Amino acid sequence: MLKRVTDSITAVSGMGGKPAQYYGIAEADLTRIEDKGNVAVLLNNMKRIEDADEGQAFITTNNYGPYVQEFWPIVTAWYPEFPLKDLICVQSMDRPLAYLFFSRLLVGTNKADSVAGEVVETATGKRTLRGRYPTGEIFGEALVAADLEFVLADLQTIAILAYFPLVISGDALDKYLLTVTSTDARLSGVLTVLNVTGDWINFRKGTSTTIVAKIDTQTGQLVFLEDTGAVAASVTAVAVNYVWNIESAIETNIPSITEDVEKISMEAIPRALGIKWSIFSEYVKKKQFGQDIRVDTTRRVLEIVFQYQCRYILDQMYDYAQGFVGTDDPGDVYTVSLAPSTAVTIETRVQQVLQLLNTAGNAIEQNTGRMQGNRIVCGQIFKSWLESLPEGMYKKINTDQGYNSPRKIGTIGNYEVYYDPQRAIGEGFMTYRGTEWYDAAYYLGEFMPIVPTDAIALGVTVRSSMVSMEAYKFHKKVGVQKLLFTLS
Repeated sequence: MLKRVTDSITAVSGMGGKPAQYYGIAEADLTRIEDKGNVAVLLNNMKRIEDADEGQAFITTNNYGPYVQEFWPIVTAWYPEFPLKDLICVQSMDRPLAYLFFSRLLVGTNKADSVAGEVVETATGKRTLRGRYPTGEIFGEALVAADLEFVLADLQTIAILAYFPLVISGDALDKYLLTVTSTDARLSGVLTVLNVTGDWINFRKGTSTTIVAKIDTQTGQLVFLEDTGAVAASVTAVAVNYVWNIESAIETNIPSITEDVEKISMEAIPRALGIKWSIFSEYVKKKQFGQDIRVDTTRRVLEIVFQYQCRYILDQMYDYAQGFVGTDDPGDVYTVSLAPSTAVTIETRVQQVLQLLNTAGNAIEQNTGRMQGNRIVCGQIFKSWLESLPEGMYKKINTDQGYNSPRKIGTIGNYEVYYDPQRAIGEGFMTYRGTEWYDAAYYLGEFMPIVPTDAIALGVTVRSSMVSMEAYKFHKKVGVQKLLFTLS
């Protein structure tokens, strides 16, 4: 990915002429290497379009029509300011079809509470492997009811530890501990080592000499015994501390991990916007006011595209969100109350709201296996509430863009806040955005900036259309949590 960016920058810098000139203008205002790469790819695409036979067909004179070079500085200046680039992933595309590649780690063996093929912690899935990595000492390996098998014939409850064989030499036995959850008081609580017989480590409850559980040091088998009325089948969960022989770290003894590469296609779809102006009006406007109507029209079309892109992306992220908090069903709305339940200070109330937001943010981290939610898109209620806070609690950003559009409005706590004027007043959603290109729930691909599609028709009226090609991919729906802000 980085090589593609640097190659694009090298190519456009080596072109000379206007491409290099316009890249230099844009680069001066850019700090992120991703933004520089986006501009470079767009200029490279424009150069290819201009040099093609189709491009030459509508490049006529500098006086009439949408002359391609005239658009370059406008597009390169506008595109890096696309306001959702800090909310979603914005990538450039060299071709109408692009691919996203994600590395996934999969469980390789049926060990611990995972089975072969399950996804481990990656950019695209949550962690499902409970067995720890091989450090020798394991603390609190979790065995839940689903991992425990009750054998009726032997009246025993059996489970398998993630790692084995186990170590019993030296002071290793002092590290063994079973913390048992059971409805039977004789098994519930902490079990400690009583003694070792053969390959078995025997456990007892308190100071009793009765063996109530044992672990096979060679196979990692954990067994709860039927004894003096204690019911082994009542065990519902166990946390195990133990020491295993790290020299035996082979695939048959510990959970192994395999890597799989996920390839997802993104296809850029063209969209045409019609434009129209008269040659006479252009002449008068340029003569009297020194303004080129092509420049004004291009900016207007860019704003239309901006509005379309933001509207499509924001609506899709909200409508198809599958985030969930706790035991909620995917796609459920999480309520954030902004009104104090009791007479509290504004400082306390802000902390209460942040606590509710953090609950949703932590759920996103658990759902995706990536990071805590850190971006909020909101409607009017939350925006008004933020702007009513005293200075210092909410950092407002001045975003006078001249038209009412989705935009970043400020920060509160660890969250960047975006305002969407088309969202219902109490609606909103939370997502996440990291420093890497793949650290986002949504991806936008830009194939090329807007270019005219038709040859110039000289006459009383110039008619043409402008085309933009974009690709959209909502990749991690569980990384977006719907929110409902209320004042009551």
